[in-house]
Amino acid sequence: MTTIESTPISLEDFDVAGVVQEGRVHGSVYTSPEIFQRELETIFRTGWVYVAHESEISETGDYVTRVIGKDPVVVSRGKDDQVRVLLNRCTHRANKLCNAEKGNATSYRCPYHGWTFSNQGSLTAVPMRDGYGETFKKAKSELSLAEAPRVDSYGGFIFASLAAEGVTLREHLGRATGAIDRLLALSPTGTIDLRANWMKHHHRANWKMVVENNVDGYHALFTHASVYDAVRPAKVSHVPSKVAVVVRDLEQGHSEIDYSAEYRKLDEEFVWYGRAPREKLPEYIEAMEAAYGPEKTHQALVVGPPHTLIWPNLFLAEMNIMYVEPVSVDETIAYTTAALFPGQDRMNQKMLRRAEGAMGPAGFLIADDGEIGMRNQAGLAAEEPEWLILARGIETDETDETGIVNSDKSAETPQRGFYRQWAKVVGQEK
Repeated sequence: MTTIESTPISLEDFDVAGVVQEGRVHGSVYTSPEIFQRELETIFRTGWVYVAHESEISETGDYVTRVIGKDPVVVSRGKDDQVRVLLNRCTHRANKLCNAEKGNATSYRCPYHGWTFSNQGSLTAVPMRDGYGETFKKAKSELSLAEAPRVDSYGGFIFASLAAEGVTLREHLGRATGAIDRLLALSPTGTIDLRANWMKHHHRANWKMVVENNVDGYHALFTHASVYDAVRPAKVSHVPSKVAVVVRDLEQGHSEIDYSAEYRKLDEEFVWYGRAPREKLPEYIEAMEAAYGPEKTHQALVVGPPHTLIWPNLFLAEMNIMYVEPVSVDETIAYTTAALFPGQDRMNQKMLRRAEGAMGPAGFLIADDGEIGMRNQAGLAAEEPEWLILARGIETDETDETGIVNSDKSAETPQRGFYRQWAKVVGQEK
């Protein structure tokens, strides 16, 4: 087996083939500060990154504060109704301008020296400006807040890129647009609302450990055994040989666990939602059938929501939404919230309770995953063996019009797809 010199990895002479190969990745991918820094530069500061949802900034002046890689930003809807992603840094002495997680403001005032900026980013006020002399007047226009050069959205999900050039958002999303469409098809208005506030989980694990686990169909029987012992009946069997569930590399780093074939085979509505009978959700059913008709409504309620990772940081966890923020090489914050449907109060209350049960501080699922990630990271302190194996199902992968598919839910097809994209992006010339 190939070995790798245990010396610091140079960003200038980085050979991605030395750490990512088909069916395996080197442990340093999760532990090297140099690789982490390279990820910040090549993935988060260059490509498209999910930053917010349109429902969070629906009114003029609304804003939320987020982080792209390590860059703090303000996602703001300006007085001109345009959405901007502004770097959260005063152009005077670099003070973090906005500390609230969300709010509504016509301007942002720096707490250090009182410099004030409009919610469109322009510098509007400088206390005791005369102290800067006449030349400052000429420079004022250059002191607006720095801004992400590209911002776009799909289905209400807002993405930003800190690079001025690159592929369009549609090109970046590729086949993953189908997952967003599948989620929106469950809403009578074709939209969702993400204003229920975000639950935060501090993972003592590399960010990739967190996201690749979300599309791992192998671990559920073991990591979440207590859930399946407590919750009866489970939505479907988690024994791969007993269900028509596939894992799929959608390419470009996107991947999913797709339950739709199994749900269609059952032809039962709301299997994904605790098998709730129609009679308990009359307002929702009425609104869906008014919007889409009985047949499309039935199909949507049978197929249910997606279980899809959108590269690099967004996860559509069925009726929960998660995004991750890399903090350091071995720390990640995962943010989760329930996807709500405008005007469907009864349905939304149930979704909130289910989100708390799965993703809350005492949630069944995320607590298990958080511990597993921490133990993975701790295990990496042992430097032998050097490689982590991602070869399960490698000989049974098939390619079709939807991507690279494996009918064994436990196959590591999504992880291989993730690292193919990782190698392509992180290994590019700087």
